[in-house]
Amino acid sequence: MRRALLILSYLSAVLWAGAAWAYDDSPFSPGGSTFLELGRYQTNFDYPDGDHMAHVGRYGVAFSEPVANDFNLMLHGGYLTLDVDGDPVASLQDYTGRYLGLGARYESTEADHLNFSVQADYTWHDVNGSSFVLQSEIIWYAALVSAGPVLRYGPWRVSGGAYYQDIQGNETDTGPPANQYRTFSAGSQAGGYFGFSYYVDTTGSLGVYATAGARRGINVVFKRDF
Repeated sequence: MRRALLILSYLSAVLWAGAAWAYDDSPFSPGGSTFLELGRYQTNFDYPDGDHMAHVGRYGVAFSEPVANDFNLMLHGGYLTLDVDGDPVASLQDYTGRYLGLGARYESTEADHLNFSVQADYTWHDVNGSSFVLQSEIIWYAALVSAGPVLRYGPWRVSGGAYYQDIQGNETDTGPPANQYRTFSAGSQAGGYFGFSYYVDTTGSLGVYATAGARRGINVVFKRDF
């Protein structure tokens, strides 16, 4: 029994080492990818009467396709939730809706371990909420640019860096006492991010990413390369 366990342990170590060597030898995301993204974050919406904290939930899918060496285009979309603290009119409403966006990502693959990435996204958000007498719709467009190093080590990917966001949106409220239309923008723009992912096999990975600053939240990503 002990010999069998030793042999099994030895084979497991050899297989793990072989897998790690294979990951180091293969380029990161060599082809297209599909993603399942589950995340929540909070950020300030700057209304005419001041900042109001917005709690955003995004649950969707994304697709990435290479168009040149180290350069991918992305499409993402899905289900959206929103709650705005102290909304000037619809303060008791929770919103649900959808989002859809485009993105582009560059990530160098020349270095064996330490590389650099830049990503830009532009996303449309549309949510609705209602009460007994009031119907509200909030639409906003968010541009997000991030950049930082990526460390590749065996099946691990560790990344960190800085980002900048721009938000432009509007809220339309219909119902008594009067119809109202208000615009808002980002209450703050800059922050940092840190995350890691682990390849469970040669094409599938699980990642966890956290943001601080203007956006404070966490995102869990299930990814499959093809």
